[in-house]
Amino acid sequence: MDLSRLFLNCFIIFFAAGAEASKVWQDIKDSHFVVHYNFKEDLPAVRSVLRKAEEYYTKIAQQIGYSRYRNFWTWDERVKIIIFPDQETFIRNTNQPAWSRGYAESDSSLFHSRIIVTYRQEENFLTGLLPHEIGHLILKDFVGFSTSLPLWFEEGVAQLQESNKKELAGRYLKTLAKSRQYIPLRILMRWDIRKESDGQKVKIFYLESVSLVDFMIKTYGSSAFGNFCRNLREGKGFEGSLKSAYTVTINSVENLEKKWVEHISR
Repeated sequence: MDLSRLFLNCFIIFFAAGAEASKVWQDIKDSHFVVHYNFKEDLPAVRSVLRKAEEYYTKIAQQIGYSRYRNFWTWDERVKIIIFPDQETFIRNTNQPAWSRGYAESDSSLFHSRIIVTYRQEENFLTGLLPHEIGHLILKDFVGFSTSLPLWFEEGVAQLQESNKKELAGRYLKTLAKSRQYIPLRILMRWDIRKESDGQKVKIFYLESVSLVDFMIKTYGSSAFGNFCRNLREGKGFEGSLKSAYTVTINSVENLEKKWVEHISR
C-alpha cells in the first residue's frame, strides 16, 4: 500500500467514525477529482458532482489564466471531495460550526491533499459551494499558498462560477456606483469581512468582489489576468502586479476603481 492510500484510509476511517456502521465508503474518479461517499443508492447524484467539478475546474482555470501555467490535480494529486450522509454527521465529524455548508482545505491535517468536504443533499452545493471552493483552491495553487492576498480578491475569484452572482452584482452595483455608495477599493483592500456584522455591508463586499474580478477578466482578457496572478506569485505585491500585467491600462488601485466604476455605471 502506498503512502497516499494509507493516508486516505486513515482519513476515511476517522471521518466515518460517526456515520452508520453499515455504510461503506466508496469512491469514483475522473481526471482531477475523486468523490468519496457512503450512500451507494445516490450514485447518480455523486456522478453529477464529479461531472460538475470537472467542468468548473476547466472553466475557472481558463478564466484566470491558470491553465497556461499549470496542469495539476491529476493522478495522486486529484482533489478529494468528501460527502457525508447528512449535516449532523458532517458537523459532528469535522467540528465545523452549525451553519457550515462545507469547506475546502489545501493541505488537510490527516490527508495531505486538497479536499472539499460537504454533506448529502446540500441544496446549493452544485451551483454555489462546489465552484466557490474549487475557485479558492485553484487561485491558491496559482499564486502560491504563502502569498498574501486581499480577501476581496480571493472571494471574487471564488465566486466566478456561482449561479447568478455576476448578474446580481451587475444590477445591484450599477445603482450604488451612480450614487457613489459602493465601497472604495482602498478600503476593500484591507477589509476582513469575516469580522463584519452588518449584513448589508457583507452583501456589497461580496458583490463588489466578483464584479471587480469579472471586470478585470472580461475587459482585459484571461492572459493579462494570468500574468497578474503570476506576478503575485513572484512577490511583486498587488499594485506592482497590476502595473506589470496591465502596463498603462491599469497602473494603480485607484485607476482600477475608476475604470471599474465607469464600466458598471453604463
